[in-house]
Amino acid sequence: MKATIVIPCRHEEDNVGPLIERLSAVLSDVELLFVDDSDNDRTVDAIALAAAALEREDLRVRVFHRAGAQRVGGLAGAVVDGYRRARATKALVMDADLQHPPELVPAMLAALDEHDLVMASRYREGGSSGGLDGPLRRIVSTGSTILARIAFPVALRGVTDPMTGFFGVRLDKVDPDRLRSHGFKILLEILARYPRLRRTELPLDFGQRVAGASKGDLRQGMLYLRQLPWLRLATWLGSPAARWAAGLALVAAVSAGLVVSPLSGAAVLALLVTAVALYNTVVGALEVRWRLYGWRTPEAVEQMGWPAAGEQEHRERFSIIVPALHEEFVIAGTLRHLLEQDYGDYEILVSLCEGDDATIAEVERVQADHDPAHRVRTVVRPYVKSNKPRQLNAALAVSTGTVIGVVDAEDDVAPQLLTRVNTLLARTDADVVQGGVQLMTLGRRVRDWFKVHNVMEYFFWFTSRMFYQVRTGFVPLGGNTVFIRRELLEKAGGWPDNLTEDCALGVLLCTRYSARVVAAYEPELATREEVPQTIADRKAGSLFWQRVRWNQGFLSILLEGRWSTLPTLRQRMLAGYILATPFLQAFSALLLPLSIATIVWLKVPVFVAMLMYAPFVPILITLATQLLGLREFARAYRQPVLWRHYAFLLVGAPVYQWVLMGAAFWAVWQHIDGNTTWHKTAHGGHHRPALAVEAAV
Repeated sequence: MKATIVIPCRHEEDNVGPLIERLSAVLSDVELLFVDDSDNDRTVDAIALAAAALEREDLRVRVFHRAGAQRVGGLAGAVVDGYRRARATKALVMDADLQHPPELVPAMLAALDEHDLVMASRYREGGSSGGLDGPLRRIVSTGSTILARIAFPVALRGVTDPMTGFFGVRLDKVDPDRLRSHGFKILLEILARYPRLRRTELPLDFGQRVAGASKGDLRQGMLYLRQLPWLRLATWLGSPAARWAAGLALVAAVSAGLVVSPLSGAAVLALLVTAVALYNTVVGALEVRWRLYGWRTPEAVEQMGWPAAGEQEHRERFSIIVPALHEEFVIAGTLRHLLEQDYGDYEILVSLCEGDDATIAEVERVQADHDPAHRVRTVVRPYVKSNKPRQLNAALAVSTGTVIGVVDAEDDVAPQLLTRVNTLLARTDADVVQGGVQLMTLGRRVRDWFKVHNVMEYFFWFTSRMFYQVRTGFVPLGGNTVFIRRELLEKAGGWPDNLTEDCALGVLLCTRYSARVVAAYEPELATREEVPQTIADRKAGSLFWQRVRWNQGFLSILLEGRWSTLPTLRQRMLAGYILATPFLQAFSALLLPLSIATIVWLKVPVFVAMLMYAPFVPILITLATQLLGLREFARAYRQPVLWRHYAFLLVGAPVYQWVLMGAAFWAVWQHIDGNTTWHKTAHGGHHRPALAVEAAV
């Protein structure tokens, strides 16, 4: 394909047929990619009918119908989704309403041979804006252009029509994952974020709409007004130097405010340390409360267990999706465990990336040697930029089960798991089942000190905190050992394209679809995984960069605000706190040294001095539960625990919190910069060393 023509559309069933016909008359060796946001199938059906009439192999027509969680960002979001699915370097965007003349497309594609960006301008000599409907729309268009020029005088220098929706770009010069627009004006963000693109313009005779109505409305205007200051801020802070300068300016402003404050320095400092102490106490107390929920609440203990399998339950068909990328050392062991399930009706879909030959070869070896029933199927797709939700959605499209489960490429799954999930679904009529997951690698060397902390995080989450959230009706799902009814998952549009797709899906299902989520936990049925092997080495597996990805995903979900639509105040408060937890804890870790310093050196009133010690109460309780939890983990999972592991818990606790704090701050930095790089965690099968050695050989 020489080019991809991205055509966002919504209820354009009367226009897409003539558009395809006119494009086919002037183009060859291209693909037409329609990104449809319609509420029904009429536009998709019209596209299929027109494509079938072409009878040409050099002009491919594809449709991506966005539904549920996929339908984000309006027209701009549709364009970005089209870029992600484009199969050519040249990508041209045009409307489906025939106001953008198809006959201009060949000239625009030719211009991309010498330029990075080409724009069809209504205001260039030879162009016309006659297709704008009425004086109001002309005023809105002119006003939008004026505001854009005020906001971006340098980036828009020489651009006559920054509001045009008819433009082409080279995708080897623009990263779609850095574009974050909502609304109509995606070109403005490209111009603002990439001011050094080689660009040119062609005159556009903006035609009259043939059928249907314009999708521009007051809401789109408000989105545009909100986009401008955010985009201006993001581009100002686009470089590290600018971010440091902004941080220093903020510090200077706070310092100046303190200098001119009518309060004395001692009074200001006393107020500050009091606020710090209260904040740290509240955060620590909430953590202790949720950490101990599964131990102190009798109904939680009863709620945890998996029900015994029965004979009369309706038997679901399971599709187990295993997304994998560069997992040649672990994928074979995972598939062999899955093939040992004692349940009869299931399939395994391994979602792979084209070009990952080593992993594909391992899967094919398992198919040949261990899969006589042909349960394992591969779903191999090319991705311009792969990530887990895209691989999951590719497998969802070809799955045949009534229940969809997710298992990560390094997981060890209990043979009885599907049988017990089927029983739980039948007895509770739940929409979603979340099973337990446990990290297993405690490590033995001093440089493995952080692993025991990571193991304990998972242990307390799946034995306690998860059940508290199930009870309150808000559950950000875990990344695997989660089972969802297929009908609900398809209604939601699959997994959201988010750095933490599991959490984003859980929020979506709880808010928009009021899904009933149940959880169960027993050590024998918990899925077993490995801890990242290092703190910072991405190639070997990095805890820091894993947390950066998770935290950035949490932040995007928090700012998206869907959680605020939960029905009760308690649910909304819990959801907001859970999503903000990494950043609250990071801030707490940052402020704790200040509390210690004030205890040692600052003379304050007795009440304030006593308050300074308050945060250490929940901290000491947390440390005590860590030690008890490690002992319980060793008993439940029959793992040898050494005295040094207890020492690592005690001595390494503050350092571990500072590692998590750094990851949280870096996630905020990347979010401001629009950097959505997927930091994949490498796996070596260290929780099953024999299998790792076998795979390596």
